[in-house]
Amino acid sequence: MTVIGHNHIRKVESFDDYEILAHPLPKRDERSFYPEDGDSLRVGVTYASHDVMIARPTGIGRGGRLAILMHHGGGRHALEFYEGLLPVATALLQLPEREQYALAYTIFEQADECAVGARSAEAQRWAGAYSDGRIRTRQRGRARHVFVETEAEKLLRRSR
Repeated sequence: MTVIGHNHIRKVESFDDYEILAHPLPKRDERSFYPEDGDSLRVGVTYASHDVMIARPTGIGRGGRLAILMHHGGGRHALEFYEGLLPVATALLQLPEREQYALAYTIFEQADECAVGARSAEAQRWAGAYSDGRIRTRQRGRARHVFVETEAEKLLRRSR
């Protein structure tokens, strides 16, 4: 599971735990986008392999969330996020079907890219801390915690 703030992207076995609010462009051939003007090149893009749905998670403790479900060759994935004070579901569901699909797809992909960036930044942070000798362990009772010491904490520790 990848956590971005309060957003959760996770791989799921099925979409049974979700109430489907909208399934824009359910047919594969509808997910091909071509320019509508009279351009003779007709260069377009197809998302036929990516099925997107807008849903609400069901179950205890999952209220107030919206989910974008994605099914593609890599499996089934769910992006869940808190709506908060913004009426995201209302605005998304009022769009025409093609725009619903495009916006839901874009939100999912942006969250996925953010997760990749966050994992990379965290890996670099730990690598830098390892090379600087700033990885520390703390033991409280039986629990052992590993953490990255900041530069200020390192200077303070060395000055004692």
